[in-house]
Amino acid sequence: MGFLQSLCNRSTRHILSNLRLFLLLSPLLVPSCSGAATKAVDERNVFKVGVILDLDSRLSDQMRMAVEIASQDVNSISSSGSHYIKPYYVNSHAKPLRAISAAQKLIKRKNVQVIIGLETWEGATLVAEIANQSQVPVISFARDQVTPTLMVQTLWPSLFRMSTDESNQIKCIVDVVSSYNRQRVSIIYEAGAYDTMYSKLLNSLSEELGKIGSAIEDELILEALSSPNGEVSLEEKLMKLKGKASPIFIVLGLSSPRSTHFLKAAKKMGLFYGDSIWIFTEKPFANLLISAEQSAISSTVEGAIGVITYRPNNQAYREFRSKFLNMFHHKYGENFNFEPDIDAVRAYDCILAIKNAIDAVPSHDIIPEFLLNRISRTRLTGLSGLIRFEKGQLAHQPSFQLVSVNGNEYRELKLWSPNFGFSRSFIAKQSSRRNGYAIADKLKTEEGQTSGENKRLVVGVPSKSPFDKFVKEDMDDTTGKANYIGFCIDVFEKVVSRFPDRLNYEFSRHDGTYQDLINKVRDKTYDAAVGDITILANRSQYVEFTQPFIASDLSMIVPAKPDPDRALIFMEPFTPTMWIASGGILVYTMLVVWFLERPINPEFKGPLPNQLSTAAWFTFSSLFFAHRERVHRNFTRIVLVIWFFVALILTQSYTAGLTSLLTLQQLKPTVTTMEWLRISKARVGCDPEAFICDYLTNTLNFSKEVIVGISNTSSYGDEFRRGNIAALFLEYPYERAFFTEYCDGYVATRENYSFGGFGFVFPKGSSLAANFSQAILELSESGEMKRLENQWFSPKCTLRNLSNDTPRLGLNSFWALYAVTIATSTGCFLFACLCKRRNRQDHERGSTDDDMSVTELSIL
Repeated sequence: MGFLQSLCNRSTRHILSNLRLFLLLSPLLVPSCSGAATKAVDERNVFKVGVILDLDSRLSDQMRMAVEIASQDVNSISSSGSHYIKPYYVNSHAKPLRAISAAQKLIKRKNVQVIIGLETWEGATLVAEIANQSQVPVISFARDQVTPTLMVQTLWPSLFRMSTDESNQIKCIVDVVSSYNRQRVSIIYEAGAYDTMYSKLLNSLSEELGKIGSAIEDELILEALSSPNGEVSLEEKLMKLKGKASPIFIVLGLSSPRSTHFLKAAKKMGLFYGDSIWIFTEKPFANLLISAEQSAISSTVEGAIGVITYRPNNQAYREFRSKFLNMFHHKYGENFNFEPDIDAVRAYDCILAIKNAIDAVPSHDIIPEFLLNRISRTRLTGLSGLIRFEKGQLAHQPSFQLVSVNGNEYRELKLWSPNFGFSRSFIAKQSSRRNGYAIADKLKTEEGQTSGENKRLVVGVPSKSPFDKFVKEDMDDTTGKANYIGFCIDVFEKVVSRFPDRLNYEFSRHDGTYQDLINKVRDKTYDAAVGDITILANRSQYVEFTQPFIASDLSMIVPAKPDPDRALIFMEPFTPTMWIASGGILVYTMLVVWFLERPINPEFKGPLPNQLSTAAWFTFSSLFFAHRERVHRNFTRIVLVIWFFVALILTQSYTAGLTSLLTLQQLKPTVTTMEWLRISKARVGCDPEAFICDYLTNTLNFSKEVIVGISNTSSYGDEFRRGNIAALFLEYPYERAFFTEYCDGYVATRENYSFGGFGFVFPKGSSLAANFSQAILELSESGEMKRLENQWFSPKCTLRNLSNDTPRLGLNSFWALYAVTIATSTGCFLFACLCKRRNRQDHERGSTDDDMSVTELSIL
């Protein structure tokens, strides 16, 4: 019992001792555990990114926040890749020389591998000059490029612009001005913010305004805020803008410090009241929102129009916006609920592009040349849209959102895209008229514009098409209304679906000819016409056609019968030249084999005719590997190895070609040329309601007496069978429809008479035509148009009914092989001759100490 008690006491003391040791070492163990948790981050290679920004500006500080958020997102443990992005920030204080100094320090001391930021073009080009020496990529957010793009690529190949051309924003502003139908505008910009580098922007604005009959009436250049006479000068200049009738003010440049002072002075003079209209471009509008007092925004600029770059409102953007606003509110403590500036969004995308580039590096060591190449080939979808560089600049052309200020947030008005102009969705009411106009009034004069707000487009559709596959009226038994289906209708609806908002339209049945339909578009009875309408030069004089959605050539369809004369079909796999060349190679090889084997091969001895016949039989039977004669010389074996290879290729090619000819039914057209039809005065058919009949007489010189008008497409086959017509003339799209109904017994030929194709019709000068043309091109480039064609017209029947000559194998496919055969045979022949000559000389001298015996030479 005592023993057990002492053992228990010792165990207790041992456990307590271990517990005290654990408590003493626990502070050291905790960091070890936490270090293991971050091991995944520490083991990744650090990729250093230099960020040069004017951090004194709130807009640039937004970009810094976006870079922080992006770095956290791409560096998260769940993120793939072996690199860890670490940004290094330097404040340039908006001075290009400081940017140069910062770039030198970042490259030499911090060893950064990419530099981003640089809001001005001057700073970006100076830093790019330094970066060129070390091939460090520079990604700038400058919008004020003045150097031509080609020169930029030559001077600074490592410079990329994370911005787009401002010309589309100018076009958007001009469309807004056009909606008010006013001829005079006033331009406002700050001297320090809008210098000579923006001169092309002002020139572009003046040029675009001229296209709509408007002009720049006044240019108000504001002095920099640091100017001693800044306030006096501002009030004096604003006085010049008072008293204008229905004024439109366009603010092109306004810095953050100047915004508050400008708003107060403009409000004091009443420039924001009455029927004045204020339009702010993106940069000054962003400066306005982040620098002005909240009360000034609410009471002064509410209702003013801001033009901002459209951001796709997806889940990724919403998560970024939430993180950004939390960070912004934490630092500035303001109730800022506006969207992050587009440069901040692109700063986030810039980090994504860099991460995408470095993760594609096959090794941990990133070579500058490879990194430049990967960035230039970037293709990803970011928060701002598609990120792809073309000639060192973002290739994506963004859409723009018109917004107005409503308290401390945006009110979205309209969406504008480069291809389609304005959308039709907008907010048509406003809670107050404090600034003198309502949003509903803003677009009241747009009836003639692309969008056509509440106007329903009346689209004329032909009631009868030569083939139902293009346009067909289908009555709904339930509602009694007419529905329209067909290839042309499908194309029209696909095009409309690509618009920002679907057009408000209705189809209207047209009973009459196609020319009457076009005339009704001309006199605006119809707003448009949809159907199988051919684009012709005389029609384009008074209506507007879109880009053709299907090509159109003149097709001649004739009956075809199986070729009865196929006795010589075995000759057709090869061309005559190929047969002659093959026979020549065969004879040449035969003669070389005969010459080489005749001296020592007993099978090639005897009278000369027997020798030649044996050589000919041997060479010909080798084509089928059926020869039995043996060869004795090595030179002969070399010649035959090459010849066997040639024989294998020839027999296999011939077998494949002959099999194809025997398998496929060969249709022989009864008529081959239009000239034969004219000379023989054979009767030809065409659609009397189409222009083809007139084209045959006026252009192709067919006599009117031989032209037979056939209105009913189902009668085409009957007319051919009765012998009433020898050929049928249709446009190419109708040819495809013809062969879906008559898949056998006919072939088509074309003689390169082309037309404009099928297109949609709009009144002359309609902007919708250009929008439709753009969408048709996009459908064609995406392959969607081809899928629609194959859906309605079977490509199988069309291809098998084309009148084409049977492809035959020619010498151009085998000349290299024949050249090798001739060279090999000739070489062996010459070597054999040399050996024979040497053998004869040695025999004459009676030499006995020759290294090569007569027997050895004869074997060669």
